[in-house]
Amino acid sequence: MTDNHLLFRENLSAYALGALDADETAALQVHLQTCDSCRAELADYQRVSAGLLSALPPQTPRPALKRTLAARLPSAKKSVRPRWQLQWSFGQFAIATAFALLLGMNLFSSFQMRALQSQQAELARQLEMEQTALAMIASPGAYTLPVSDGNVAGSLIVNREKNSAILILSNLPELKKGETYQIWFIEPDDGRVSAGLFNVNHDRNITIASLASNEALQAYTGIGVTIEPAGGSDQPTGPKVFGVEF
Repeated sequence: MTDNHLLFRENLSAYALGALDADETAALQVHLQTCDSCRAELADYQRVSAGLLSALPPQTPRPALKRTLAARLPSAKKSVRPRWQLQWSFGQFAIATAFALLLGMNLFSSFQMRALQSQQAELARQLEMEQTALAMIASPGAYTLPVSDGNVAGSLIVNREKNSAILILSNLPELKKGETYQIWFIEPDDGRVSAGLFNVNHDRNITIASLASNEALQAYTGIGVTIEPAGGSDQPTGPKVFGVEF
């Protein structure tokens, strides 16, 4: 691609806004007759500039504007460089605005995509938990303990042979912002060991949460669930929601 072609291409935005002088305009018009890519790019600039101009509300010019424009005429001043700089700034503004609009649309699409991916990941996690719960219920050696405390209802499924347990719950209280549910294993000396965190999706009828333990479940006498700050606590600090004895 020749240097002249690059120069003509750089002048397209200014031409779309009428910011070129007569000689540059004539030269560019000749070039446009034989250059398809420049004609296509010029059409894009003209659409952007037309949209921007039509979106601007009409303004009454200030009285000083006539004097300022008269001072910029060739008859009043030999150099027309200030006029060129003023009008070129409008071309830059048009390009920057179009770029900002495209960037904004891309960011909005990106946020939507991330939200959709997050929803899909949550659905996949819920499906996996439901399949795990069904497998535990059907597995040999598993038994079910009822959960009933106030409005909260559900079951604790325990399989000591596989050292695993799952909670299936409904009607849990809605959490405030910055809160989470935390499960605790209860030791014989009344100590507490964290068994994991979970939150509630109130769009679903049930909540399933798995319990994690490094020790055999025989080492504990039951579980409890409390409301804790997001991220969990080393020991229970919030209100107890319910408890189940093994």
